[in-house]
Amino acid sequence: MFNKVYIPYKGYWSSPFCRWQGRLQNENAVFCAAGTARKFLELRGFSPEIFDGLVVGTTIPQKQWFFAPPYFASLIGNARISGPLIAQACATSATSLNYAAGSVEAGSYDKVLVATMDRCSNGPNLLWPYPVGMGGKPEYESWMVDGFEKDPVAEVSAVQTAENVAKEHGVTREESDAMALNRYEKYMESLKSNREFQRRYIIGIEVRVSKKETILVDDDEGITPCTEEGLARLKVVIPGGILTFAAQTHPADGNAGMIVTTREGAAELSADKGVTIQVLSYGYARTKKAHMAAAVTPSAELALKNAGIQVSDLAAVKTHNPFTVNDIVMGKLMGIDDKIFNNYGSSLIFGHPQGPTGMRLTIELIEELVMRGGGYGLFAGCAAGDTAAALVVKVS
Repeated sequence: MFNKVYIPYKGYWSSPFCRWQGRLQNENAVFCAAGTARKFLELRGFSPEIFDGLVVGTTIPQKQWFFAPPYFASLIGNARISGPLIAQACATSATSLNYAAGSVEAGSYDKVLVATMDRCSNGPNLLWPYPVGMGGKPEYESWMVDGFEKDPVAEVSAVQTAENVAKEHGVTREESDAMALNRYEKYMESLKSNREFQRRYIIGIEVRVSKKETILVDDDEGITPCTEEGLARLKVVIPGGILTFAAQTHPADGNAGMIVTTREGAAELSADKGVTIQVLSYGYARTKKAHMAAAVTPSAELALKNAGIQVSDLAAVKTHNPFTVNDIVMGKLMGIDDKIFNNYGSSLIFGHPQGPTGMRLTIELIEELVMRGGGYGLFAGCAAGDTAAALVVKVS
């Protein structure tokens, strides 16, 4: 549990999330995130020199990735700071925030910028030297595709782990389709009144498409419309299973960031001195082999325990839900009212760039709590290797 860790109101941003091989497919994730961060700092009137600490969360190697933290810091205009590069698959954002929170709690830093970024598009293809192989043939790995298709411990694909959880908890195809439609309809709420909710935190990205043309990407790309009839017509991904194309997220590109600081630092930088945002706790869990979607519940329960609160105390819940099964099972086991569960969308609908996914969801959680007049909020999400991470925040 943290006692000294705060977030300034509006001290965060997210880019739009764009589908795999979409409008951001050729953008270096680190360079792109630095551009968004500079725009954020300019809009808020902050100097990059205010930060004495940095955490970079990213999971997919880009060109010059080895230098990602100091490179990012220099690009935003503060060449005197750096920090760790954290890669923990889909739990990267939560774990990056946990690291920053621990640093502030310990007094190591005063104002830490946590920047998360990834580009799933055009992922790297790696060749590993293997001199003893036939003819010295190297080993090959497609960073993205091979990761999706096989967990080296469970030896199954990610979607199979979700099917395993669905079978264990008796989740039906009808429940899955209903959840997909529910989450789509909740995402559509974020688009009302000219995307009023999303405009509370999304910053557009300028992308050069040619020597003479630059476009502004300021909305999500890759949202698939859902109807009850359309969902019913889809085939399942795995024969005998319940999950369809619509029951799982899609890889995407994007970035998001947040300032983590002290109570005094948050008051100094907040866009509204009447709003206080406190980070209370972190939880991490690993479940049994090949049951990734089931890990979210114990991570959330640990975060709640560390914060000293119960599910009944929560005003809003956001999850990284790469599969409908995640929310169905978590909702049942923890007794979460759907009225507070993934309002305004989730990664199931707007996509999953891995590193920044949890950050955007945490930002949305904070904004929803502000709109509700305050309260406790929970973010939780599963990650590769049958793991999950969670955070609890309080908005006053």
